[in-house]
Amino acid sequence: MNTRGYQQYKEQSLNTMTPGELLLLVLDELVKRLMRGDLALQQQNYELFEASIDRCIAIVRYLDDTLDRKYEISRELHRLYEFFSYDLNRIKIGRNKEELDRLRPLIVDLRDTFRIAEHNVAEQNGANAASSMSGPRSISDPGPGIPGLDTGRRNAYGPSYS
Repeated sequence: MNTRGYQQYKEQSLNTMTPGELLLLVLDELVKRLMRGDLALQQQNYELFEASIDRCIAIVRYLDDTLDRKYEISRELHRLYEFFSYDLNRIKIGRNKEELDRLRPLIVDLRDTFRIAEHNVAEQNGANAASSMSGPRSISDPGPGIPGLDTGRRNAYGPSYS
């Protein structure tokens, strides 16, 4: 198998994703790591459990770091991410399956909420694109997206590296 071609494909896929799609990818990874940690805890594989929970904590920190703090919803999400971090640390230290079972649906609900928001934004953008043919958005006009998510000031062609 040509691994270089596959790596280029993955990079191209990531570079062409919308900020909302990238957010969903990160949240899907968070849910996957929670499930992996749950299974590892059930199997008493504590090394894998701790590695999975550590990765969850890192993902939540990343999500918190990418918030655009000028929006009110960002402050609310920050508080939610702080709670997730706190609870994940408690779960890791206590190897507490009950807490993990209580936290996982909250994170799944958050992911599903963002999935609905991304779908609605995509539908709205599709309707806007059909009604008016304008040029690519500039960096100063990032266009509609999920409020509170700092998108790295992407333009219509991908991320801006200035």
